[in-house]
Amino acid sequence: MTTRAVAQRAGLPLGAVSYHFRGKQELLTQAALATVEAALPTGELAAVNSLAELIDLMTRAIGDRHSETAVLSGVLVETLREAGRDPALAERMTGLLAEYRRLLGDLVRAEQQRGRLRDDVDPAALAILLAAVGDGLLLHALLDRHLETDDAFETLRGLLER
Repeated sequence: MTTRAVAQRAGLPLGAVSYHFRGKQELLTQAALATVEAALPTGELAAVNSLAELIDLMTRAIGDRHSETAVLSGVLVETLREAGRDPALAERMTGLLAEYRRLLGDLVRAEQQRGRLRDDVDPAALAILLAAVGDGLLLHALLDRHLETDDAFETLRGLLER
């Protein structure tokens, strides 16, 4: 794919695309970052008020495995692969993921303050685990279209209840 082809498909003059991006690599990097930002539901996560709501959100996201989810996961995999070669992309991805984990940690702390979660649980560590559980279940669900994840989420809900 060329920058010219991207401009044509977007219905823009090549000069407009070239003005905003210094080349195809920068264009692809920005597109990948926009896709990752869309995939990390930080806006939805900021509105979640409990771990039960978080698990419901994760259940819905993984249960909704349409073709766009498969395309999105492909873009995410390629973006992660490219981040291994591009330190600037890796730094931006790290920042996005850190914000996602920070929001999860804030939710864990709020649940501890409400008395719904043990006080001896490290919020940052549990945030990493929750993100990994979501990522892992999504990966398994995308690879195995017949995988039922409801029981896994119910088990997670049970483990997190006080």
